Amino acid sequence: MKTKNAWFIFIAFAVCFSTKAQIQTADVNNISQIINWMKDGVTTKIIFPAGTYNFTSTISLENDDLILEGSGMDETIIKLAAVKNSLIDAKGNNAHISKLTLDGGHNQKSWGNPIFRFNKSKGHYFEDVLFTNSKWMGIAGINAYPTDGLKLIRCEFSNIDLMCLQIFNRNTIKRGGEVIVSVDKVIIDECIFHEGYETGISSDNGNDREDSGDGTGRRYTESTSLSGTEITNCIFDKSKQFHIAMVQSKDVLIQNNTFYGMTDDAGGGCQPIHMEQFTHNMEIYDNTFYMDNTVEQKYMYIHINGTEGHKRVTQQQPSNTYPTWTYNVYGSNERRADTSCAKEGHINKDCKRDVHAYGPRNIYVAGNTFNESTKVSNYFSANEGENIQIGIKKDGTVSLNKFLGGDENSAKIHLGGNDEGTGDVLIKAGQNVVPSNVEIKDVYFDLPAIRLQKPIVVETKSDVSVTKVNQEECSFYPNPSSGSLSFKNTINIKSVQIIDLSGNKLKFYTKSELSSNFLKIKDLKPGTYMVNILLESGEQTTEKLIIKY
Repeated sequence: MKTKNAWFIFIAFAVCFSTKAQIQTADVNNISQIINWMKDGVTTKIIFPAGTYNFTSTISLENDDLILEGSGMDETIIKLAAVKNSLIDAKGNNAHISKLTLDGGHNQKSWGNPIFRFNKSKGHYFEDVLFTNSKWMGIAGINAYPTDGLKLIRCEFSNIDLMCLQIFNRNTIKRGGEVIVSVDKVIIDECIFHEGYETGISSDNGNDREDSGDGTGRRYTESTSLSGTEITNCIFDKSKQFHIAMVQSKDVLIQNNTFYGMTDDAGGGCQPIHMEQFTHNMEIYDNTFYMDNTVEQKYMYIHINGTEGHKRVTQQQPSNTYPTWTYNVYGSNERRADTSCAKEGHINKDCKRDVHAYGPRNIYVAGNTFNESTKVSNYFSANEGENIQIGIKKDGTVSLNKFLGGDENSAKIHLGGNDEGTGDVLIKAGQNVVPSNVEIKDVYFDLPAIRLQKPIVVETKSDVSVTKVNQEECSFYPNPSSGSLSFKNTINIKSVQIIDLSGNKLKFYTKSELSSNFLKIKDLKPGTYMVNILLESGEQTTEKLIIKY
C-alpha cells in the first residue's frame, strides 16, 4: 500500500512540476533561450518583464496555443535588430500575444515582409499590442496565404510604410495552385492606425494562377468570402492611399470607425474605403468620415468600383478570349487588360469587357456621418452595381446617414459604369440628399442601362418618424479631443454621460458640474466613446467622441 501511495505522490509531483515548467519568464540577456522556448513543443506561456528584447534572427513561433505576455506596450519591446524577413514567423496556431510592442526596426529584408507573418497558421490573437517600424507591412501571410482567424483588440500601428495589415493576397501560383474561396473570420476592434501608412487594411482577394507557360494566367474565383469579418470601433489617421482596400471581397462588416481622410501628399485615386471587382455583401454602418481642406485634390469617401471586370475574370483558359491581352500574375500593367479604349466597346469589340456581372452587389450604407469638405468629390460612388441600399441596414432597419453640407447642386452620390451602369438603388429620404445630388452616368456599351429594368429611387418624402433634438443645445467641441470638452450652451442640458463602446458607464456629470461649459477628460485613454446628453425637456441625443492625444 505504501509503495502504491508513493507512486501516486510521485506522479502528482511530476505533473505539477511539468505544468509549472511550461510557463517561462524571459530574460532580456538570454535571447537564445526565448527562441528555443517558442518552438520546444512544451512551453505554453512566456512572460516578458519590462525591457527591450533585441533579436538578430527571426523568431520561429512553432508551439500551438502559446501565450506571450508583456508588461505593457510602452514597457515591453520585442525588436528585430538585424536585417531579416520578419520579426516573428508564426508556424504554430492560436498564439495569444498581449501587452507589448513588436518593433520591426525598419529591418525588413525585402518587399512585402511584415513584422508578424502567418506561415500557413491560423487563429492568432493580439490584445494591446503596438506594431511599429516596418518598411513594408505590420501583419501578413506567407506566400499569399491568408491571416485566417486573426483577432486584433485595442492594437496600434505606427511607422508602417506600406500596409498595416494584409488579410489576403490572391497569387495562387505562390500557393502551388491551391484555390482559397474563404478566409476564417477576422476581427479588428478598437485599433488605432497612426498616420504614415499607405493602406491600413488590405484584402486583395480572388485567385490568380500562372499556368500557361507564356507568362499569362487566369483567375479561378470571382470573390473570396471573408466570412463575416468585422472592422469595428477603429481610428484611421490620415492615409497616403487607402484606409481600407478590398478587391473581389465579400461578407464584411465595417462599423463605428473614424476615418480622417488623406495626407496632404496623397496621390490621385485615393479614398478612405476603396473596393473593386465582385464586391458583395458589404455592410458599412455608423462610421464617421473627415477630409481636411488642405489636400491638393478632391477625393471620394467611399468608392466601390466595377470597371476592371475584364474578360480575364471569368475565362476558362489563359487568353482564350482576346489573344492580344496578356495577364501577368506578378503584377504590372500587363496583368490587366488595356483600359485605354474602355469607352469604345460598342464600336471596337476587342475593347469590350465582361458585361456588368463584376460590379458590386448587396451594399448597405447606413447610419454614417459624412462631414462636409471642399476636398470631397463624392460621399459615395458605385459602378456597375445592384441592390445598393443607402439609409437601410441589411436586416431592413432604417438608419439614416448624415450627408453634411452642400446644396441641391452638389454631387454627393455617383452611380455609373461603362457596361450597364448601376441600378436597383434605394436612397432613403431625410439624409440631406435630393435627386439633383445624385449623379447618374450614361453607359458606353451597346446594352441598355440596368436602371431601366431596376430603377434608382431617391426618396423625397420620409416615412420614418424622427424625434429631432436641437443640436445647438447640446453640441460640444473639439472633436477629436485631446483631453477636454467645451459645450456651446449648457442652459438646457440636464446631464452628460460618457460610455465606452461596450456600454460601460465611465463618466457622469450633472448640470452643476457643467456650469463653466467645460469638462476635463484627460484620464480617458485614446479611442472612441459615446456621449449621452440628456436635456431638461427629457429628449436625449448620443454623439460619438474621439479621444486622440
